[in-house]
Amino acid sequence: MSSYNPKKNVLGISHINVVVDDIEKATEFYARTLGFEPAFNDDGEMYYCDVNMPSFANNAGFVGQEVIVDVCFLQHKDSGLYLELMHYQSPQGNQEIEVKATNDLGGPRHIALEVANIDEAYWFLKAQADVSLINSSKDYGPPEELTPFPIKFFYWIDPWGVQWEMEQGRPMGTAVGICG
Repeated sequence: MSSYNPKKNVLGISHINVVVDDIEKATEFYARTLGFEPAFNDDGEMYYCDVNMPSFANNAGFVGQEVIVDVCFLQHKDSGLYLELMHYQSPQGNQEIEVKATNDLGGPRHIALEVANIDEAYWFLKAQADVSLINSSKDYGPPEELTPFPIKFFYWIDPWGVQWEMEQGRPMGTAVGICG
């Protein structure tokens, strides 16, 4: 019998992976819209070009195939979140971005970020030419309070099909995460 205990073994979120067609463009986008910056470790900037490692290919499910990928980590210093941007040179996957509806099955539907000012976040993101709100109707937004709960939120989609939620008002406690 295994002694593995997932309650004690899972330590936190390591990173959020986004497959992109252009790492420089994605780095600029996530810096401008969410405040992410290039991440560094003891060896310098965590930007790795032309990664071609059989162990990576095997672990990523490309058993017996050659994989060439560029990988760039971005960090949001205030929240501690990391994004891992990946551009697959070979093999290329489906290059069409399929945006799913909020209520579709199949994988995580959004990544939620707590913000200090939801209205400012809404108007800022709405003004970005490369951001799509989840609904293009003039009746969508700005966010309304979920009475009787003091929470406001809205959804938006980035150029790579990732759906984000910006949220304000949930009691956060002393650590980042849902406390109430």
